[in-house]
Amino acid sequence: MFKPGFGKWANFAMTLLMALGVLGLSAPASAAGTAKLYTPYVSLSAAPGESITYDVDLINDGDGIQTAALSYTAPSKDWKTDLTAGGHPISEFAVKPHESQTASLSVLVPFEVAKGSYALQLNAGAFGSLTLKINVTEQGTYKTELSAEQPNMEGHSDSTFTYNLTLANRTASKQQYALTAEPPAGWDARFSSGGNNVTAVDIEPNATSSITLTLTPSEKAEAKTYKIPVHAANSNTSADVTMEAVITGTYGIGLTTSNQVLSANVTAGGKRTLELSVTNTGTAELTNVSLTNTAPTDWEVTFEPKTIPSIKAGESVPVTATIHSSDKSLSGDYVVGLTAQASEKSADAAIRVTVKTSVLWGWIGVLIILVVLAGVYWLFRKYGRR
Repeated sequence: MFKPGFGKWANFAMTLLMALGVLGLSAPASAAGTAKLYTPYVSLSAAPGESITYDVDLINDGDGIQTAALSYTAPSKDWKTDLTAGGHPISEFAVKPHESQTASLSVLVPFEVAKGSYALQLNAGAFGSLTLKINVTEQGTYKTELSAEQPNMEGHSDSTFTYNLTLANRTASKQQYALTAEPPAGWDARFSSGGNNVTAVDIEPNATSSITLTLTPSEKAEAKTYKIPVHAANSNTSADVTMEAVITGTYGIGLTTSNQVLSANVTAGGKRTLELSVTNTGTAELTNVSLTNTAPTDWEVTFEPKTIPSIKAGESVPVTATIHSSDKSLSGDYVVGLTAQASEKSADAAIRVTVKTSVLWGWIGVLIILVVLAGVYWLFRKYGRR
């Protein structure tokens, strides 16, 4: 049973609550849930040295302006983090009612980092906090990397070997690298970058540079595989790579007469036959060797054979050259140039040809002189006593 007077107090309380409701003095509504953070990508993957960016929206669903100081907590001091909005650094936000603003949180993964998952927390006051995950996909190192697109090349001793290299700076600071190579004695090694010959290159952090290495073998390089160490180094870091140059053989060709005499005599309008010898002086076979010449005007030089299909290393092939001089040639010395040309090598020989007057013309000259003398004698005999 109710105690006497209880109903009186109950009626009084109910009347008071109704009065408060009429006057609009109800309790304030909670602001919870009216401001929040949002990003569609809460977990991203990156390799050591890479940079990733989270775009985070600050959403204000309330009826008043919301302000918040922004801060973040990185996994360690080695993680470089930047907080920007509209391309400028930012530390505090003000968001109008029922609007949102976007902040960009950029994170540079350090080079020296273990493979695994890391957490980064963004704090935004009344907007709350957001935990972002970064998955490091591989074990990180603080180093320089030097690689070649094609480290092994093949050619003869007259070839030029060109290697395309990539030098990567996997450190946190700009580096200048001195470039060196260790070719065999007599070889030439040159580095170039951007079309210019260089001995050193500057590379920004986490950047790469394309470098060309050109190797010119010695003319006397033997047929074998050569290993050429290449270095990119400074006082802080270095990287090495080894190139291979496979010399398949050397090309050489010689052209001379069979008796080693490079001179001949011929009469004007006459011809002279020379026995030549074309020799493969290299270690690789020569193919399609052609014979050509340069001769004085109106002279003609023919070869038999004119083309040699192949000459093996160390072998010689005889060739007959026939020189036809012009019948208008005056007495004296002339030079006839002979060339043996293969696709890989060529050889030249200069033949000095002496043109002599024909014996017949000599006798004709003598006869003319005798006729003249006889005529003079007859004149003296006939008219000398008058």
